[in-house]
Amino acid sequence: MNEPVEVWRLPAHEFAAGRRAPGWTVGPAGELAVLLVSEDGPAAWSRGPGRGLPYDAELVTVGPGGERRSGLSDVGVRPDHLALLPGGRTLVACAGLEGAPGGWEHNAVVHGPDGRPARELTLGHDIQALVTDRDGRIWMAFGDEGVYGDHPASQAGLLGTDAAGRTVWSPRRGELPGYPLEGLAGATEGRAVWLAWYPDSRGSHLTRIDPSTGTSSSLRLPVRLPVGFAIDGRRAVFLLGSGELVWCELTGKEWRERRRERLRVPGELDRGRAFGRDGVLRFRSGNGWYRVVA
Repeated sequence: MNEPVEVWRLPAHEFAAGRRAPGWTVGPAGELAVLLVSEDGPAAWSRGPGRGLPYDAELVTVGPGGERRSGLSDVGVRPDHLALLPGGRTLVACAGLEGAPGGWEHNAVVHGPDGRPARELTLGHDIQALVTDRDGRIWMAFGDEGVYGDHPASQAGLLGTDAAGRTVWSPRRGELPGYPLEGLAGATEGRAVWLAWYPDSRGSHLTRIDPSTGTSSSLRLPVRLPVGFAIDGRRAVFLLGSGELVWCELTGKEWRERRRERLRVPGELDRGRAFGRDGVLRFRSGNGWYRVVA
């Protein structure tokens, strides 16, 4: 049985002291990364754009070598999305994007190994899913506000950029089985990238992108709105917002359900994100982070 296993838990004494984790991710090598801030930060962000910025944070990275902590200073965007890049760099991105008199404001910052801001990026509006690959590319799926908005980076629905924000992949006309309306989740499998999304018509889709060739292929999702998923060859596991895990197997060109089980872990499920790396899905529930295999 592929039961969830706890990877890390925010210590009770830190939570009691007002430490919160507004952002987290899983790096390309499978390491868990959690962004910790004081509770003053999230309270200020809820009061409007620009409130509580910039702020300092602590990045907790949990991998085979154990737990490591490092600082991020002068973070200038809300941590709607967090991602790891090669060379010890960290990407923090806000989902939204504001216009400015001279063009567009940045909504992402790359921090160097020393934790200080090194580069500002403009990644598009209404980022619903964001994942980086082992070569440092950034892969995103946007929501309807971005698809039908004014910023060109969002309008294709799915997008790949390099770490400088330059486009390296976007779907060609007719390449996808529909026009993307809402991004759902992202995962990697080796050097391949998978993005889940649904179109402006019925059904949901899973698109596999090969960065080496720039080609993609798409399959129907076996579940409507996954929080996250992980793929290992012909096996996959999907996490639903209802708190169910669904294991599937690829038969021909169709995912077929093998079994499903309801989560039995403490806390409230993070329904906004879960990350799949090479067949291992990591998700958050309450102040604990868990892994489950496909």
